[in-house]
Amino acid sequence: MNPPPDIRDIGKLKLDVGTPQSAALTVRLMRHVVAIYFDFMLANHQRRQFAHTAFAFSVEDRWLLMTAGHCVTEIEQARAQGGELKKCLLFDCMGENAVWAHPVPFAYDSAYPMNVGVKADVDYGVLFPPLNTCRLLQANKVEPFDESSWDAEPVQVQDYFLLGFPAELNVYNGNLVNVKASMFRLTRYVERPEDFPETDEQLYFYGRVIEHPLDSLKGVSGGPIVALTPADELGSARYYLVAMQSTRMGSDIKGMLMPPLGAFIRDLVKPESV
Repeated sequence: MNPPPDIRDIGKLKLDVGTPQSAALTVRLMRHVVAIYFDFMLANHQRRQFAHTAFAFSVEDRWLLMTAGHCVTEIEQARAQGGELKKCLLFDCMGENAVWAHPVPFAYDSAYPMNVGVKADVDYGVLFPPLNTCRLLQANKVEPFDESSWDAEPVQVQDYFLLGFPAELNVYNGNLVNVKASMFRLTRYVERPEDFPETDEQLYFYGRVIEHPLDSLKGVSGGPIVALTPADELGSARYYLVAMQSTRMGSDIKGMLMPPLGAFIRDLVKPESV
């Protein structure tokens, strides 16, 4: 297995929110992240436009798109209430070395979106995009988090970061759509905060947003939570996919750990040995 991706010269970077170095790191990590844009006509003939955060994730070289399970449920509920999905696009141009700024048309239903949680507090959303969609994303330098990134957590962590598309920053003006990516630095809690309900499941990441310049994290559900290791003697660090953002209470957040889901999907897609 290849080592997880690295970021060179990280030891020289000042990663406080708003610094040019922090912005550069955001662009580096955003090569894994896409926004799923939805344009709905509701039953009352009102137009509703919004975006969900998702990221590319691969298991045994099979590309998936991950988001929060409740994001998938939100689309199901909108349709159940008479809403019609008029347009769906993938905004894949926020990452490093992106070639094209135009979004990718996305046949949402062809990706078989599923909320795979069997309990209310298990919030994994999985989409299986067609091969052609995967190739279009790949052509625009989108890369999935593969097993080298998600199979295990690092022993040492310098910082945790959450990436996504806060609804507060997105602008919809008819067919002119502008979604903006953000990165938030987190601190991780050792134990579950009292604000979150008790659970027996060992599937969760709990943390707090350190710098929080926005009023809300709405829209960031489904975003990846990335662990950055300390820099080595050459100034390089590696990053790992640890969890997916699910729930927020003020500045406290709860995420779904990714290694358990990755292992589950790997068992599903791996061919049986003869």
